[in-house]
Amino acid sequence: MPRLLSILTLALVGCASNRHITGQVIDRNGEPMDRVVVSLAPGNVELVTDSAGRFTIDYLRDETGERIKLDKRQDYAIELFRPGYHISESRLYYKKGELLLEPLTLTEDTIEIRQSSANIDPDQHPDRTHSSGTNYEGE
Repeated sequence: MPRLLSILTLALVGCASNRHITGQVIDRNGEPMDRVVVSLAPGNVELVTDSAGRFTIDYLRDETGERIKLDKRQDYAIELFRPGYHISESRLYYKKGELLLEPLTLTEDTIEIRQSSANIDPDQHPDRTHSSGTNYEGE
């Protein structure tokens, strides 16, 4: 029985699709990023990177939502999204077989800080740390 199981396993592995796009998402320091949403268009595919920032896309979805094979000789766009980071989009050409992408980098959203000419010296302003006698219910 174990021999039959191993033969069936090999047969199933041999039938597996060899069409796929594989990549990794990293931050600007080269560290892998997990939980990044990876979208492929056209194809209606969205997935999330694993703990090592890796992803593999081995199918598309048709108009009814059914899984279909990756189209050979096709241009695709990969979009990366994670809260707190800029959305990143990359274009690629998929020919056939396995396509291993170079690492894709996400950069953090940044906040611009400017010097203010306003006087923010606390000694020049009334103490705003105390309420005016009201509580949360407005009494």
